[in-house]
Amino acid sequence: MPNETQNNALDFKFLYHTAPCGLLTFEVNGPILYANQTLLNWLEITEQDITQKKFKDLLDKAGVMYFELFVQPILKMHQEAKEINLNIKTATGTFSCLFNGKAVTKTAEGKEIINAIIFKVEDRKKYENELLLQRTRAEEEKQQKSQALQELSFNQAHLIRAPLANIMGLLKLLQQIPATNNEINQIVAMLQESATELDQQVRTIVDKADDHI
Repeated sequence: MPNETQNNALDFKFLYHTAPCGLLTFEVNGPILYANQTLLNWLEITEQDITQKKFKDLLDKAGVMYFELFVQPILKMHQEAKEINLNIKTATGTFSCLFNGKAVTKTAEGKEIINAIIFKVEDRKKYENELLLQRTRAEEEKQQKSQALQELSFNQAHLIRAPLANIMGLLKLLQQIPATNNEINQIVAMLQESATELDQQVRTIVDKADDHI
């Protein structure tokens, strides 16, 4: 049993086909030469079918244009391209992936080929969507809090200050009426002072609420 396990660990063909990523080799402007079983499973096609295709046949229209205009020049200039986001077509749909490729020359025929790795990014997309959802929820909660503060500010400004303004107006009228009783004058003065202080407190609260909106 240990020998069998060791042999599997050193079986590069076994590792190639069972890798948790798509592996393929293709000519720059030619057909796909090799693809591992992982990629074939994702594409839902056979090895014979994929060797009759070019790499660009696996891409959607936008991906083909992007690959021709940007990825191929990068490969030609730097001999490698890293983490290129592409959409791969399958027999039943598409999936997003990160493409990593390295250009090499086959010395036997002298042709330039690309060894590429395809990483599915489904989990990454789910994570990004979850982050976007959380951000949207946070914005909605912030908007709700702002709306609540606006309502509070309105209530304080109109529902509280309106009757308070009436009281202050009545107190001014009382002050204009001559009164011989000093206690009445003192009570009116105290009420005026309290009403003015309360009005100032309400104004302060309203201003603070407006600042947080």
